[in-house]
Amino acid sequence: MIIATAGHVDHGKTSLVRALTGVDTDRLEDEKRRGLTIDLGFAYIDLGGDELTGFVDVPGHDRFVRNMLAGVSRIDLALLVVAADDGPMPQTREHLAILDLLGARRAMVVLTKIDRVTALRRAQAQAEIRDLLAPTRFRDAPMHPVSTVSLEGLDELRAQLLAARLAHHDDAADGHFRMAVDRCFAVAGAGLVATGVVLSGQARTGDALIVSPQGIPARIRGIHAQQQAADTARTGQRCALNLTGADLHRSDIERGQWLVAPAAHAPTDRLDAQVTLLADATRALAHFTPVQVHIGAAAIGARIALLGQRSVEPGGTCLAQLVLERPISALRGDRFVIRDPAAQRSLGGGVVIDPFAPARGRERAPRLQVLAAMSESTPERALAALLPFAPAGLELDRFDLAWNLSAADAARLHEGLAVHRLAAPSAVIGLSAAAWQQWQDAVAQALADWHAAHPEQVGPIEQLLIQAARAIVSQSIAGAGAGAGAGAGAGAGAGPVRRRSPVPAVPVPCRPGGRSESRRPPGCGGGRRGQPAQAAEGRLVREGICLRLPDHRAVLAAVDQALLERVVAMLRDAGLRPPIAGELAAALGMERAELLAFLRRMAALGHLLPVAANRYFLPDTLHELAAVAQRLAAAAPDGSFDAAAYRDASGIGRNLSIEVLEFLDRAGVTRFLPNRRRCIA
Repeated sequence: MIIATAGHVDHGKTSLVRALTGVDTDRLEDEKRRGLTIDLGFAYIDLGGDELTGFVDVPGHDRFVRNMLAGVSRIDLALLVVAADDGPMPQTREHLAILDLLGARRAMVVLTKIDRVTALRRAQAQAEIRDLLAPTRFRDAPMHPVSTVSLEGLDELRAQLLAARLAHHDDAADGHFRMAVDRCFAVAGAGLVATGVVLSGQARTGDALIVSPQGIPARIRGIHAQQQAADTARTGQRCALNLTGADLHRSDIERGQWLVAPAAHAPTDRLDAQVTLLADATRALAHFTPVQVHIGAAAIGARIALLGQRSVEPGGTCLAQLVLERPISALRGDRFVIRDPAAQRSLGGGVVIDPFAPARGRERAPRLQVLAAMSESTPERALAALLPFAPAGLELDRFDLAWNLSAADAARLHEGLAVHRLAAPSAVIGLSAAAWQQWQDAVAQALADWHAAHPEQVGPIEQLLIQAARAIVSQSIAGAGAGAGAGAGAGAGAGPVRRRSPVPAVPVPCRPGGRSESRRPPGCGGGRRGQPAQAAEGRLVREGICLRLPDHRAVLAAVDQALLERVVAMLRDAGLRPPIAGELAAALGMERAELLAFLRRMAALGHLLPVAANRYFLPDTLHELAAVAQRLAAAAPDGSFDAAAYRDASGIGRNLSIEVLEFLDRAGVTRFLPNRRRCIA
C-alpha cells in the first residue's frame, strides 16, 4: 500500500511522517537548511501484511506543485494534512483538487498542531474542512486530530492506518509492465537505479524493458519493492530497479519517463481525453489554450483542442485532444492534471480515452462515435461498440495496446466477442460477423477479377488481394452512405500508433498446392487470424505465395514447366540452405543471367520466394524457417530473440540467417527491435 501526504506548506506533513515512521523525509541539504520540503520524500513502516507500507511526503509550497504531482500519480490512500490554527489554505484546496482529479481511492484528513489551539478553534477548523470536502469524492473521509509535539492522537491514527492496510487489496498485475520514473541515481557498486510506482503489470529480475518515450533498451539487474529485496515488481508497488544496458546511460533516464515492457513502448504526441475544468477556475477554457500537462511523473507543454465546442465553463466537462510538445508514454485510463503555462495554478484534469489520437478529422461525427465507444468502462464493452463502426476493419493490436491488454487477455477478448481476425503486415484487423461476410464476398470477387485480368498467373499475393478487396468494401460502404462506418476503417478504434513503421506487403505463404492450410506461417497466428482469403472455409487455395480460386489453373509453357520442376527438385534437395543463383545455374548448365531472369519470373508468378537478389527459396522452406523464429520467440521470457540464437537454432549460418530474418521482417512475420526480433502475433 502507498500512502501520500497532501496539504499546504508548513502544515506539518513531514513532521507527521517522521512521527509515524521515524524517518525524516527531507533528504536534501537545502530542505534541512530552509525547513521546507522541496522534493518528494519517502519512508516505510511495517503496518502488517507481507510487505512494508510506503509513505510519499510531498512539498506543500505552491512553487513545488510540479514535484507534488510527480508523487501522487498512483496512490492507495491520501493523508490530507491541515493545521488546526490555519485551517484550509490555498494549497490545501489545490492539493485536494489534484487528488480528486487523479482518482485517489481513499483519503483521511489529519488535523495537525492541535496543541496550539483551543477546543473551539479545533471544532471550527473541522467544520471548515467538512465544507471543503463536501463537493468532492472525499466528503466522508475520516478526520484525525493529532499533535506531533504532545503525540496526542497518533496512536489512534496508527490504528486507523493499520485497519486501512488490513482492508487493502492489491490490484491484479494485469497488462504490460509500466513504471512511472520519479527518481534516477547511481549507486556505488550497483550502477544505475530508477525508482517509481508500478502502474500495471509485473516484471522480474532479468526482464528486458524499454526507457520510454526514447526507446532505449534496458534490463533489470535487481529489484527492491516497498524497500525490500524482491524478484518481482508488480502493480501498486513503489519499486527501485537496478538497470543495465549496452546503450543505457545515467543521463538517459529522468523524472517523467517510463520503464515499460517492450510491447508497451508506444510514444504518442496526441491524446484524446475527457477533460474537466475546476469549478473555481477563474475563466472558461477556450479552444487551443496552451497548458502544462502532468501525467505520470511527467510535465509537458500542450495545447487543448476542444472537440465539438469552442469553450468549456468552470466546472464543465468536455472531450478534447491534447496536442503535446513532444511524444510521451501514455495509455487509455491514465489520469492527468492540467495547469496554466506558467505553472501557477491548476486548471483541471481528466482521463485519457485514446492515447493514439489522429491529427485529422478529430471533430467529425465518426471520430466522436469512436471516442464514445472507447469511453466504455471495459475493453469488452468498448470493442463491442467499436466493431459496428468499422466495416472495413478495426486494428486490434492498436486497440489492445491502448487498453494495455496482455496477449492472453487480448486473445480471450477477441475469442469471447467472436471477432474475425485478419493478419496484415502492419496490423491485425478485426471484423464483426457481418463485416467478415462482406469481406469474404469482396475477396472472392477481387480474386475472380484478378484471374480475368491475369489468366497466366497463379493469383495475387495475399496483400495485393487484401488491397483489392478493401477497395471493393470501401466502394460498398460509400455506396450505402454508411456514415460512421465510412470513416472508421482499419485503425479507427485507437488511432495511429506512431511507433510503427510500414512493412512491405510480402507475406510468407502457407504450404503450396491443393487445398490451403488454414494458417499462415508460425508467428502469424491461426484460427480466425491470418485468413483474409478465407482459407479456413476452403473457398480459396494457396499456391506458392499466391492465392487462387479452386477452379483456376495458371498454365506455364512446357519449357518453363520442365525447368521449374528441375529447379524445385534441386531446391528441395538442398533443404534449408538452397544454393545461390550462380551455383544453381552451373548445376543446370545455364547462364547465370538467364537463370536469374527465369527465377524472377517464377517468383512473380508465385512459385518461388526471392529472399535475396541471388537466392530463391521454396515456400515450404520459408515456412519451416518461420517456424524456427516462432519457436525461439515462444521460448524466450520476453518473446524476443537475436540473430545469433536464430543462427544456432536453424543451423543455416550467420549470413544466410541475416538474409532470412530480413525477409521475415519484410513479410510481416517478425519485427526488428534494437538488436533483437519479435514475432508479430
